Amino acid sequence: MADWLGESSQRVLIMDGAAGTQLHARGMPAGVCPEQWAREHPLAVTELHASYVKAGAEIILTFTLGASPAKLRLAGLDGETEAINWALARLARQAAPQAVILGDIGPTGQFIAPLGTITADELRDGFARQATGLADDVDGFIIQTMIDAEEAVLALQAAKKVAPRKPVLACLTFQKDADGKNFHTLMGQDPPAVARRLEACGADAVGSNCGTGIDDMIGVIERMAKATRLPIVAMPNAGLPKLVRGHTIFTESAQEMAGKVGKLVAAGARLIGGCCGTTPEHIAAMKAALAAG
Repeated sequence: MADWLGESSQRVLIMDGAAGTQLHARGMPAGVCPEQWAREHPLAVTELHASYVKAGAEIILTFTLGASPAKLRLAGLDGETEAINWALARLARQAAPQAVILGDIGPTGQFIAPLGTITADELRDGFARQATGLADDVDGFIIQTMIDAEEAVLALQAAKKVAPRKPVLACLTFQKDADGKNFHTLMGQDPPAVARRLEACGADAVGSNCGTGIDDMIGVIERMAKATRLPIVAMPNAGLPKLVRGHTIFTESAQEMAGKVGKLVAAGARLIGGCCGTTPEHIAAMKAALAAG
């Protein structure tokens, strides 16, 4: 597994898809701490990971997007940070022993002081606790769904300090500008600036997830590819969300996404998976489309 990321220079690597919606389908109720529920229902988690491996995913993300101390504190579980991350990383490893396992680190939902009340050091220390819990059972880390490059950098620094020999992939979420011509994070950072910033801080791969469907993701990846020579990650949603009868749904089918995956590769993506609304069927269809050329 030492040079698994290096394979992306030879071929596109397939990642898994959405996790939260899949666990809801397996019984996870709304309003609970997802990571704690997952720890208490290991069979649902292992079935989730196994379903993506069966679909053809070579890279599996731990179910720990919200398992930082800052997030777990909302459920009174910040003292369990290391234990929760350790348990969920171990489940991923058990469910997918032949896959690359990435420790998933997501945003805290807080703004760094002076915009918010939490300091950079506090955030970095919290991410280090999360990375420590993950480190034993993962082949690397993925920082994703970040809306601020500076928070992503803090998570990157923490992961590198805890496990300096393991690669760290860093992905941010972008929105299309009102004029429809470019993309920015919620904090106003564009894809080239984000790619350069993350590369300068030691990221081993950069990219984007969530926020957009595959059509807009192609534009984001094109812009990133012009700013970096690092491998680029793309994990689009299954289209844009729609509210139907009080429920948020993503309507792009597996075949619709698969029909556009070639353009995503042409834009520069070397590691491709899915985010909100994607399923094992989406991953299988995208892998088949790539195999067919």
